[in-house]
Amino acid sequence: MKNILLITLLILASAIVWADAMPDFRLQDATGKNVTLSELLDGNPLIVDFWADYCKPCKQSMPLLSDLAERYEDITVVMISIDKPKDQQRAKNYLKQNNFKFVTLFDPDMTLAKKLNVSIPPHTFILDGKGEIVYSHKGFDPSVMEEYEAQIIALLKLGEKPDTQLEEKPGAQLEAKPVLELGEKPDSGLGEKPGQKPEKKLGEKQE
Repeated sequence: MKNILLITLLILASAIVWADAMPDFRLQDATGKNVTLSELLDGNPLIVDFWADYCKPCKQSMPLLSDLAERYEDITVVMISIDKPKDQQRAKNYLKQNNFKFVTLFDPDMTLAKKLNVSIPPHTFILDGKGEIVYSHKGFDPSVMEEYEAQIIALLKLGEKPDTQLEEKPGAQLEAKPVLELGEKPDSGLGEKPGQKPEKKLGEKQE
């Protein structure tokens, strides 16, 4: 019984559902350019993964995260390295050699990592389109990718636009029908045929 309880607690500790906003940050990318969270938010889900060059589980997760990003083109994967400045070049080379399509940022002082209680990589966060953290996972196991994908699918569905197929077209106006007075017959809309003589009324002479 104690073993079952311990396992349950470990699972709950590794995967946490959040309801807080990711702190805005300003971190350098591989070219030295400053990038902020606000610039990355485009209304679509964001995967933010803290990693380091020395971390083997981090590198095991990268091909799977890359595959996830290819299958769901609307999402962005942000890899934040916590490598020290002397080790950053190795991290850059590793990402370049594997041609990963990630946004690569560096947090050498772990300023952002500490705000999020990240101590040991990998640590992954999934954000909605507004920057709210909806899911967090410590460590890595290939089986967790199913949960990542489920979270992404749920967020993408929440962001879907409603079906406008049955909505009135912009600028379209409803046709105004004339109001008939009491005893007036509706106009059939049929005009006189060419060559047709008008109907003779009672007492009227035929021309």
